[in-house]
Amino acid sequence: MTLTNEPFQPVRLYYSIPGRDSVLAKLRPLECLVEVPDEQCWQWLFQAEAASLRFGGGYEDVPQERRPVILGRIRFPTNTRMVLQTNSVARAIGGARFFASYLGPACEAIRCRLVNRLFAAEEGQLHELMKTLDQNVTAIDPREAEAALGREFKDARTPEDAERVAAERLQRRLDSKEDVPPVEDFPLAPEEETPDFNHLMITLQLRLLRAMEHWQGNTDLTLTAIIMRAIEQGTLTGELFTSA
Repeated sequence: MTLTNEPFQPVRLYYSIPGRDSVLAKLRPLECLVEVPDEQCWQWLFQAEAASLRFGGGYEDVPQERRPVILGRIRFPTNTRMVLQTNSVARAIGGARFFASYLGPACEAIRCRLVNRLFAAEEGQLHELMKTLDQNVTAIDPREAEAALGREFKDARTPEDAERVAAERLQRRLDSKEDVPPVEDFPLAPEEETPDFNHLMITLQLRLLRAMEHWQGNTDLTLTAIIMRAIEQGTLTGELFTSA
């Protein structure tokens, strides 16, 4: 668990930005951001402007001696790319919402990478476990996915045909037990995202739910099966988890 009381699960968001200097001009005034030259990053701290955020707990739940908590780290691999790396799904969602309010629509979250599992305390220090984000990564190419969908739906002439093909495709996924890879890097759709990042929230929370199920021993449960269960229960929209 993190110091803000949610499951530790490394997540990284990749942004397209108009330029490093223009972004930093908006970030530098924030008291919750501190530059750390030795790490070549900016630490996002649980204080000042970020203190009103809630994760597994709020700012008041963090012991005084453990403040300020590092919520994430921001880096600029190139002049037009920004990366936000966090220790949990809740922090990634909160970070996307928080920084969008300061950076505006010109800075778009275009890809996401996360480790699709939870960790035991004895598996190592958190800074070492964060390295799993760059181990055995499966990167999903949206062009391949679009081509596959095109092949499957090419003979669908009516809405009924499309519904039948979609149902058959979903059933094949369920039957095959196809699941997400251990470390998943996938594209986001900023042009379809809502102002409160509802799509990102559902995407990440479903994967957290899968990781929690596997942690509890339900290792045969796939992401597709979890999505189907959420649809049947009517919980696929809105908050799947609530902060307390």
